[in-house]
Amino acid sequence: MTDRVKSPADDIVIRAATASDRAFLDSLDERLIGEAAVPGIDRARIEAFQSAFTRAALDSTEPGACTLLAEDGNGRPLGYIHLEPTEDGLAREAAGYVSVIAVTAEAEGRGVAKRLLDAAEDWARAAGYRCLLLDVFASNATARRFYERRGFSEDSLRLRRLVGRAPGEGA
Repeated sequence: MTDRVKSPADDIVIRAATASDRAFLDSLDERLIGEAAVPGIDRARIEAFQSAFTRAALDSTEPGACTLLAEDGNGRPLGYIHLEPTEDGLAREAAGYVSVIAVTAEAEGRGVAKRLLDAAEDWARAAGYRCLLLDVFASNATARRFYERRGFSEDSLRLRRLVGRAPGEGA
């Protein structure tokens, strides 16, 4: 993959993120949890989880990990994706992991996330991975539909039951 890839269809450019992009990357946490709802977990805990998860991903020095930024032709950031090597426990082989993908509200619907996932596939192919894995909040219907359209399918599902409550009782 080259350092800068310009799409022939429009002005979206994908490039490696730099330290000077960090404030922008951090600013998208709220977009990542916009549709998140988890039984028994209040909004503040979801926000704290996402903040800590994003920081850990972006601060990682793991070999092979990378963060790619999408920007328009004027250099205005539109979104990013963070990628890490991981172990696919089911296939028992190395795989690529999309730990974070987020776009600005203004960039939504412009193909930015698609281009970021295309770049992730290029990264995975170059690393010799057979698949990309990711996690998404079950309540994030928008993201789940997007991932399904991009060929992702469920391979496992985490279920949650609050202890001490009758089945069907509210959160």
